[in-house]
This record gives sequence, structure tokens and C-alpha cells, in this order.
Amino acid sequence: MEKIKIFLKRIRAYITPGYVAMVVMAFVLWYITKLGENYTTDHEVVVEIEGKEYDVDCTIRGKGTNLISYTLSSRRSNFVVPSAELSFDKEVTDDNGRTYRHVTSVSLQQALNARMNDVDVIAVGAVPMILFDE
Repeated sequence: MEKIKIFLKRIRAYITPGYVAMVVMAFVLWYITKLGENYTTDHEVVVEIEGKEYDVDCTIRGKGTNLISYTLSSRRSNFVVPSAELSFDKEVTDDNGRTYRHVTSVSLQQALNARMNDVDVIAVGAVPMILFDE
């Protein structure tokens, strides 16, 4: 324990508060510079179609500052998409007469791109079957 105290006392003689402030400032400037670059990440969004919410995994690309704002803000990750903007590739009717339609990934990706102005949606994960009440 005594050796640690002696070591810390010697270090304090070389490290001044001004030096610590400069190191912190350099770190902040480096971090801001890095956030200005483009990054690609996976992000989960909530899509509301026909009054029902679905969780969809997306791969998005954009500046670091925009990606952080999407990650930290939950309201920026909820989107209402009317079914008129989507195209469907399958239609299935179950035993109870309910009709399910499968949204194509491309149409959902285009709809999300139109709503996410400052980032690009590169890919959309598994799109669920949508129940349509007829």
C-alpha cells in the first residue's frame, strides 16, 4: 500500500491539471471528428401497418451523429406506413377465414427510406405476415 502512495505522489508531480484538460479536450475533438464519418449498423424499428405494430430489423447507413440520434430517440424509430405504399408477394387464408399478406422487403425498405431522411435503409430483415381484416 505504501508503494502505491509513493508511486501516485511521483505521478502527480508530472501530470498537471492543464495536461489532464488537454487530454480530455483532445479526446472530445477526436470523438466529434469520428462521428462525422459514415457508419453502417443494425437498428430495430417499429412499423405500424393497418393499425398493428411490427418490429423490423433494418441495416442503416449514415453519419455517426445521425445514427446516435436514432439509437437514443425511441420516437424516431416508430413509423406509420399505409398499406397502399406497400406491395405484397404472398396471400394466405387460414382456417378461420383471416387473410394474411406478406410485405415485400423492397417495398418496406423504400417506405422506410422515405421516412428516414438523414440515414439510408440498406436492408430490411424478416418482414412478418400482415393480417388484413376484410
